[in-house]
Amino acid sequence: MKKTLFLILVGVLFCVGTAFSQGVLFVGEMQGVTDASDGGNSTVNVVASTRDGTPAYRVTGNVTSQFQYGFVGWEYQPDAATLARLRAMRNTSSISFKVLGDGRRYTVKFRMPQRLVQDWAHHEFHFNTVAGQVQEVTVQVRQFMQPAWSSSPVSMRINQVDDISWQTHESWRPGTFDITIWDIRINQ
Repeated sequence: MKKTLFLILVGVLFCVGTAFSQGVLFVGEMQGVTDASDGGNSTVNVVASTRDGTPAYRVTGNVTSQFQYGFVGWEYQPDAATLARLRAMRNTSSISFKVLGDGRRYTVKFRMPQRLVQDWAHHEFHFNTVAGQVQEVTVQVRQFMQPAWSSSPVSMRINQVDDISWQTHESWRPGTFDITIWDIRINQ
C-alpha cells in the first residue's frame, strides 16, 4: 500500500513538474501594427493557424523608409485568463517561443503601460533567425533591456506587462519579411 501511494505521488509530481517546466501557454490574439501613424507606408499581414497544437502566426510584409524609422510590429494581446496569470507571476524566469524565420534579425518586447514607459522604450531583446529553419528562442526576463535612447528608464515589472510584441529590426530596413511564431510561453 505504501509503495503504491509512493508511486502515485511520484507520478503526480512528475506530471506537475513536466507541466510546470513547459511554462504557461500565452493565449490571446495577434495583431499587426505599422509606421502609418508616423507617415510611413510599411505593410503587415498576420495569418493565424495552428502549429504543434498551439496557435501560430505567420507575419509577412514590407518595411519601407518613407518614415525615417520605418518599422512593422505585431502585438500579442493576452486573453483575460492569461493576463491574470501573467500579472500573478512573481518569479517569471523567461519567455520562450518557436520561430520559422527568414534569416533576418527581430526584436521581442515586453510592453508595460504608458504611465510607466512614457517614451516607447519598452524592454526588448534582439534575436536572429535562420532562413527556413525552426528555432526555439528562450529569453531570460533579466535579458530584456530598454533601448539606450530611453529618456526615463524604468525597471522591468513582469506583473505589470500588458502584452508581448515583436518588431522588425532596424539593421535591415527597408525590405520584405516572412516569419512564423508559435508556442509562446511564460516560464517560471
